[in-house]
Amino acid sequence: MADESTPTRIIQITDQERDKDFPFIGNSIKTTRYNLLTFLPKNLFEQFRRLANFYFLIVIILEYFPFSPLNPTVSVLPLIFVLTITAIREAYEDAQRRKSDKKINNTVAVCLRNGSFKNVKWKDIQVGDIIKVQNGQFFPADIVILSTSEPMSMCYIDTCNLDGETNLKIRQGLQVTSFLAQDEAALSNFHATVQSELPNNRLYNFDAALDYNDETHSLSNQQMLLRGCALRNTKWVIGTVVFTGFDSKIMKNSTRPPSKRSTVEKQLNSRLISIFIFLGIIGIIGAVFASRWQDKYGNSAWYMGDSVNKDNLKPAVIGVYAFFSFIIVCNVMIPISLYVTMEMVKLIQTVFINHDIDMYHDETDTPAKARTSNLSEELGIIEYIFSDKTGTLTCNMMEFMKCTISGISYGNGVTEVAVAAAKREGRILEITRNKDDPAFDDDSLLNNLHNKHETAGMIHEFLTMLSVCHTVIPEKDPKNEGEIIYQASSPDEGALVEAGKLLGFRFHSRTPSTVTVEIEGKDETFEILNVLEFNSRRKRMSVIVKTSDGTIKLYTKGADNMITQRLAPESKYLDETTKHLEMFANEGLRTLCFAMKVIPQDEYEKWNEGFHKANISIEKRKEKLEQSAEEIERNLLLVGASAIEDKLQEGVPEAIELLARAGIKIWVLTGDKQETAINIGFACSLLTTEMTLITISAPNLESTQEALKKAIKEHSNSNNDNIALVIDGATLEFALDGIVKFDLLQLGKMCKAVICCRVSPLQKALVVKLVRDNVNAITLAIGDGANDVSMIQSAHVGIGISGQEGMQAVLASDYAIAQFRFLKKLILVHGRYSYRRITKLIVYSFYKNMAFSIMQVYFSIFAAWSAQTLFDSLLISIFNVVFSSLPIVVISVFDQDVSQDAEIAYPQLYSGGDREFLFGFTRFWLWLLQGVYQGAVLFFVPFLLWRYEPLSDDGIITGLWGMSTGIYTSLIIAINLKIAIETTFWTWMHHVTIWGSIIVWFVFAIVYNLILKAPTMYYVVFHTLKVPVVWLQVLFTVVLCLLPDFFIKYYSRNYRPQDWHIIQERERLGQQLYKPTATKSTMAIKDEIELSDINVEDDTKLSKPTKTQSLFAEKVINYIVDGKPEKFTGFAFSVPRGSSFGVVAKDRTTDFYETDDEIDDGENFERDL
Repeated sequence: MADESTPTRIIQITDQERDKDFPFIGNSIKTTRYNLLTFLPKNLFEQFRRLANFYFLIVIILEYFPFSPLNPTVSVLPLIFVLTITAIREAYEDAQRRKSDKKINNTVAVCLRNGSFKNVKWKDIQVGDIIKVQNGQFFPADIVILSTSEPMSMCYIDTCNLDGETNLKIRQGLQVTSFLAQDEAALSNFHATVQSELPNNRLYNFDAALDYNDETHSLSNQQMLLRGCALRNTKWVIGTVVFTGFDSKIMKNSTRPPSKRSTVEKQLNSRLISIFIFLGIIGIIGAVFASRWQDKYGNSAWYMGDSVNKDNLKPAVIGVYAFFSFIIVCNVMIPISLYVTMEMVKLIQTVFINHDIDMYHDETDTPAKARTSNLSEELGIIEYIFSDKTGTLTCNMMEFMKCTISGISYGNGVTEVAVAAAKREGRILEITRNKDDPAFDDDSLLNNLHNKHETAGMIHEFLTMLSVCHTVIPEKDPKNEGEIIYQASSPDEGALVEAGKLLGFRFHSRTPSTVTVEIEGKDETFEILNVLEFNSRRKRMSVIVKTSDGTIKLYTKGADNMITQRLAPESKYLDETTKHLEMFANEGLRTLCFAMKVIPQDEYEKWNEGFHKANISIEKRKEKLEQSAEEIERNLLLVGASAIEDKLQEGVPEAIELLARAGIKIWVLTGDKQETAINIGFACSLLTTEMTLITISAPNLESTQEALKKAIKEHSNSNNDNIALVIDGATLEFALDGIVKFDLLQLGKMCKAVICCRVSPLQKALVVKLVRDNVNAITLAIGDGANDVSMIQSAHVGIGISGQEGMQAVLASDYAIAQFRFLKKLILVHGRYSYRRITKLIVYSFYKNMAFSIMQVYFSIFAAWSAQTLFDSLLISIFNVVFSSLPIVVISVFDQDVSQDAEIAYPQLYSGGDREFLFGFTRFWLWLLQGVYQGAVLFFVPFLLWRYEPLSDDGIITGLWGMSTGIYTSLIIAINLKIAIETTFWTWMHHVTIWGSIIVWFVFAIVYNLILKAPTMYYVVFHTLKVPVVWLQVLFTVVLCLLPDFFIKYYSRNYRPQDWHIIQERERLGQQLYKPTATKSTMAIKDEIELSDINVEDDTKLSKPTKTQSLFAEKVINYIVDGKPEKFTGFAFSVPRGSSFGVVAKDRTTDFYETDDEIDDGENFERDL
């Protein structure tokens, strides 16, 4: 029952008076952001939060003042175009949400109303209603089971829409309500009260109680059916509604993942600010000189009439007007369409990712999926990768391979980790079994069972536990009659049950209170009295069963340290089992310990009474149940341990090797024990034999800081950056505390690879945040399970793997892939291409606008600083949209400096040096200075020419607008040839857009001069372009503009070549690219590369091959502060604080740093199975 101080929800079932002052919200949902009244103001507000949009709004407002040199009507059009495009997209997306809401709210459900079941819409369902759901239908709200079509009020549900898990879950109603069935009369007369917790987002917890007939019955998650789940393999379910609409758990969990902006977009804002400052400087200069000119020449400029100072304004006021006039006339310096263009380019880049056949997984029919278009360029500057292990680096497809029972080890299989370890030691070890053969291949276990060996009783108990101590649901295989498919909540449990089946203990049916196992051809039914569930704090699960002879037994399985500390003094075989667990761990196997005890009837009844009280409690139910479990899970007898193999995914070693060679540091955050993590690190090429391996384990905060500082001091002055760090979860908790975390960070930055063992989901996120917030580097996190979600959302880029643990990681991610090996192409190819393309788009857009707008400033020098425009207003407005937008869009979509094969063959091309080279602050302004220079050439050469007024053959002088037309023609040609020079990959679209943009200008100029009869441009183009000297001017200015580009590119390619220059030449000459293999750890580059126009004696810019000097780690240093290294016994769970381990190579010296600190056997840290 709930404590009086505990807030609860009181629900009267079938209380028809509830409509009066009904305290609960309805079942209708609304996910739209806008309505007809709010769309325009809210959308405009969102769009004007963008700095560039707000800037252009201010400029347009200024243009409506009399001093503006530009026509505001023409300037408004580009901004309206940009705002409209974005608004249309937002409106479409919101309309889709509204359509989805309407479809869901109007879905029909069956609800008990006025004594009979009637069809009602989902939106009309209320708390307390009794509803009926048929097989295959979705639950319209969160409901508590009253009765079902199955015996014992059981039902099966599919939670895929909720958590992404595809295996069916079993739920069971209370026996006290099962009599209701679907009898309308009985249901109408059923009156009860549900006391539940308040609505919350905990999907897997529900604490409530049902008061009926003066008795209180516990309600838990086992009686709860959540909105969004579907009924499967069950004809019907009757239930009462407890949470509706936005109170339902699925809606409580529907908060959007954190919004992420790319580093380029953040840097773009700082670049914009620098442009604003530059604009302000121009405005101030213009204001100063305009006021001085007015003061000196204003009264004598009789030829300008009253327009000079018709209002007799003071020079200071003239200066203010001039300041804003220069801001207006130079506003084109900021490309208004840049954000829209970037969004379009990024969207196309996501299409490339989604349709990349190389990242398609045929076995699961899963393509890569870009879940956001905001971060494609972020993939091109990754410096740290944080990876989960199980299901990310491994397949998460478990196979029972070995076990130990009563001190005897069984199983002769060879693991991939053992093969890798043998290879490092110079031995040859091969996996000889076929793919379809069972992993467990030792006949001696069953021989000992059948031959009445002295351990036969324990073998029987061990196999019984495999088939009974679990929550697996059996299903008939529709394809193979008589066969069973096991629906397991975790691959580990499925593997254990399969192992029991293989060894003659075939679990085949389950009810809520029984489990039936076929043992050597005979069925034996076990009554399930209690289930003490697993969680990441307990790290174990137990079942209490009653056998056919009435004996009550407790079966427990869990982490070795959790089991061993609960063993009875008389328990045997602990030393032998510990040695076997250590052996299993060395082979990279996942381990669980098994223990049991017989419970006397009176002891069980006494304990069960307290357990029942805890189970019906609403306040702190979880804590009370854990305390109750602690009371019974003691004085256990050790039975044995299991060892399960989780194989590495295909291509993982090669992918990690390539990413490391690309300069990316990889941190593996795993729940493995230290010993196993190191072995798997070697197997997947995260660790190499050339590395110095540092392991750190400490019992308290002070010792952790001491060990970290010792390691930093020893290696800070070393030239060797080939260092790897291994730290356990207990030590990591201290290392993430206070100022100590900066010592951890400093040491981690010195390392090429880091492995954090025994980490909890929270610790994973904290490690990622530590690096993200304190290192100027871009982070990526990749995982496949629910325990990786916080880590994925904490990193700059989150990658979800659609594996065996559901879709929660994918749903929280920015990009989804099916296999870890696909990460290499996602980063090295798509990421690098995207970053180069987006940054080229940005710098080129600012460059061409700078060249265009700076000429207005140059012209003002000779126009009394009046901000008189050099170009026609329409030409200013359409410059970006018509004459210079398409070429850069095509290049931003298709440009590639080297081929995709070269990107993979030479991962060093990815190395982060490009980050500053392509979009550093200095690089950005170098591009703008090119615009300043080219603007000067484009203006001053024609200006000097037109001082002598070139005449057409008919004697017409075109004046300012003739010079303007010649300059504009040179500008269009120059900026399009500039982008042609920057193009490294040509397609027909490049030719069409680049040369087409130049042709479009001439066509437009003719049409504009003929039809529109613009007062400033009428027939100007015809008179201007028929003057030969104008064409000479165009040729000369374009050549002079681009000459520095040709010189710089010639010099850089011939005397200071970049890596990609060399690779381009090799590809152009048809030289074979190096193909990386699993056996090579560095690039096989020829001693001498001879390229056309380039003679390189050695390829110093690319990594040289190195020879392995030893088959073992160069040096292993253990910072073991308690001086007592313990044996390790597996890796699926955590170890006590103070435990430590280091892999010591043969004939190598290991340095131990000891202190006299006592080990604190405090609480272990959380980790999911």
